[in-house]
Amino acid sequence: MTDLQGLLRACSVLVLGVAAACGASSDARTPEAVAFLAVPDTMGAVPANVRRIAVQARPELVENSGATLSGTQPGVIFTINDSGNDPLLFALDTAGRDRGVWRVMRARNQDWEAMSVGPCGSATGIPSPDFAATRAAGTPNDCVYLGDVGDNDARRPSRIIYRVPEPSVERAGFVGSVAAEALVYRYDDGPHDVEAMYVAPNGSVFLITKRQLKAGDGHRRPALVFELPASAWGSSNLPVIAGRVDSLPIVPGSASRRQVTDAALSPDGRLLAVRTYGQVFVFSTDSSTGRVNRDVPPSVCNLESLGRWQGEGIAWFGRGATLVLTSEGRTSPMFAVDCPMPTATQ
Repeated sequence: MTDLQGLLRACSVLVLGVAAACGASSDARTPEAVAFLAVPDTMGAVPANVRRIAVQARPELVENSGATLSGTQPGVIFTINDSGNDPLLFALDTAGRDRGVWRVMRARNQDWEAMSVGPCGSATGIPSPDFAATRAAGTPNDCVYLGDVGDNDARRPSRIIYRVPEPSVERAGFVGSVAAEALVYRYDDGPHDVEAMYVAPNGSVFLITKRQLKAGDGHRRPALVFELPASAWGSSNLPVIAGRVDSLPIVPGSASRRQVTDAALSPDGRLLAVRTYGQVFVFSTDSSTGRVNRDVPPSVCNLESLGRWQGEGIAWFGRGATLVLTSEGRTSPMFAVDCPMPTATQ
């Protein structure tokens, strides 16, 4: 769920796209905070070749909160609804057309906020027999990972990631079902709110914190990165531990709308796009482990010109430098944009 949505539900007042503050009990709703959110973030290059894609969405797709590109079905994007909706997996093509919806069996949408495509198992993390049996011959070999990772108040002691065999896309209006297996986990340092998740080619799942975090000296901390190895899916000790492995040079709260809302690993595993409400940071990554290469500075793309305050999802358009941006709301369009890519320092 976006911060703007939370403010709207609390206040039920909207003025020029910014929710009016309805109480002084939270510093997130003070006049100073509202004014801060209204200031554009100017860091980053303006995206090139902006293309608006009308989404011919099914009526069930009401809060598009994540996106991921199929690695085996060209031009196919999967997406999900936000919290409190039915556990549904939607498919669109890059022209915005409906390519089917699947009910995710044995899953609950408490706060679905992130998704990714990745391998279904490894030598140490093998799907269960009933899960594997749902995969018909000739279907894609990847899985779609669904992150029930949202936690606005950072109070939930554990969260859940589901994965389902990637379904083959169908015609508009198709309705099906797909079986899921679940991984219950917790963070090694306490609860976090997360909306960005990606799966590396080796099956590791990475989670990136969304909100402002303060160090002991009061300074803002950078976004933290946690990892769940592929072997976690074969563990009988639940919840498993997501260990902190890195931080990113993105400091949530350091500028207007600078909160991490999604992430997407490129099809070749060499680039990671991390989205905030106002920007896209693109990092160089190790193509097997998915870890960020800290020797290469990230590129930054500024999205303020698109005016998508509730913009949430990001996916790669294909194997080039084009990214797809999604936004909550059934009638909200997608955007395809070209952003600068990182280059190695000399």
